Amino acid sequence: MRRRALTAAAVCAAAIVGTTGLAPAALAAPTADVQKKQSNQSQQAKPERQGAQGGDKADFNGDGFQDLAIGAHTAAVGDIKRAGVVTVAYGSATGLKYETAGILSQATPGVPGEPVADAKWREVSAAGDLDGDGYDDLVVHWVEKNMVLWGSKDGITGEGTTLPRGDYTSASPKLLGGGMGVGDVNGDGVDDYVSRAADGRSYGVTALLGPLNRTTGKPAGVWHRAVDKEDKLVIGTVYVGDLTGDGIDDVVASGGVVLGNGKPGGFVLKGSADGWVKGGEFGGPYDHENYLPSAFGDLNKDGYQDLVTGYPEQNKVYVTYGGKDGVSTTLKSRAYTQASAGVPGVEEAGDKFGSAVAVGDTDRDGYADLIVGASYETGSDPAATGSGAITVLRGSADGITTTGAASFTQNSRGIPSTSEKDDHFGASVALVDSGTDGARELYVGGNGEDGFKGRVWKLATGTSGVTGEGATSFHLGTVGGPATGGNFGYRMAG
Repeated sequence: MRRRALTAAAVCAAAIVGTTGLAPAALAAPTADVQKKQSNQSQQAKPERQGAQGGDKADFNGDGFQDLAIGAHTAAVGDIKRAGVVTVAYGSATGLKYETAGILSQATPGVPGEPVADAKWREVSAAGDLDGDGYDDLVVHWVEKNMVLWGSKDGITGEGTTLPRGDYTSASPKLLGGGMGVGDVNGDGVDDYVSRAADGRSYGVTALLGPLNRTTGKPAGVWHRAVDKEDKLVIGTVYVGDLTGDGIDDVVASGGVVLGNGKPGGFVLKGSADGWVKGGEFGGPYDHENYLPSAFGDLNKDGYQDLVTGYPEQNKVYVTYGGKDGVSTTLKSRAYTQASAGVPGVEEAGDKFGSAVAVGDTDRDGYADLIVGASYETGSDPAATGSGAITVLRGSADGITTTGAASFTQNSRGIPSTSEKDDHFGASVALVDSGTDGARELYVGGNGEDGFKGRVWKLATGTSGVTGEGATSFHLGTVGGPATGGNFGYRMAG
């Protein structure tokens, strides 16, 4: 369910930049559900985004409680090995009810396609209300394959649509792998699908403007900016979130190289009612086509969301602070590693610190905190290579601080099981509202647990932060899925 703060300033006129397709006036109007939500929520601050990109806090059945989707891309579907399944657990007044999660595969009625051996149907990537009906939808994305599973009063039932790869305009921009996100980039109350794309002549950023058609997947309109021609940027990936604090989502375009100088670069495309407006420069990380986990949230409580991006191949997380022009002019971007002062652990090659990131207030001090996964971290037993760990870095008025930082593994007090070789604890992380009292639960995926069947752990949070005390865990079989295979917990979205 969308939780937005739309203001008059957010929808002021701006020059149309690189826009094709239908003019804004021709776009479908928001549904009555969306208009009602805008009215009811116009004074609410935008919350942190959890897990994978998109969908502020996923609510697939519209009951007001946060839900969580968990992928298991190598799970068997009947006798079909490694076809892949997705589970969806629904929130309640007492927290996430993962024990009654829905299990979906390409054998589920309504889901496009058929289960195929080794197809590894994946991966849960983002959530948001893409059709404007008041229910969040789930994006299952892999490279150039994009599917939307539609939300409803009954949640994610299987009804879905494969997004066409191209043919959205006369220029036919084709959606590419390596980066996508979901957010409301034109401020009309309906979420939009943003991706790297090619228009047949150049590479750039494309927004499929919602509402998307539930039958064809086609959008109400298309924005495409050829960043290689207009900005000399070879696009690598995109991140979608409200960095400017105006209630409209922005797009961070990150590139592998800037044409002319051979160096990496990036910038913010500020969202508006009339098109993207180029904003401040993005300080990194830069990569070309690789998946980089990201999360948005207000780490310093200045009213602007900040962007955290993991770069596991470099054992780093990057923090970019938001501001009026998309990037703060007072707080510089900063990278953190396990070699940074105050960060627990020892930096070692191959730890993949930054495998996953999540942002949210874990200690109830009003500042969002950062959870970092290191899925290949070696446990206290030197033989337990790749057992994995998570690190908690707290937010403060000055942004991320390493004061009070904490680290957890399966060997930490209260956490079930033990750290073993290739468990990959920390492959995914998500913070989920656990009810009506403001508490949050931290979910940690370990897709290598139990011989790559995979498992997810639930850790509590409180005024003292994250704790392993009382932690529990569950696997695909726990929620009624197949008992063999899985990689359960490799990705989560919620």
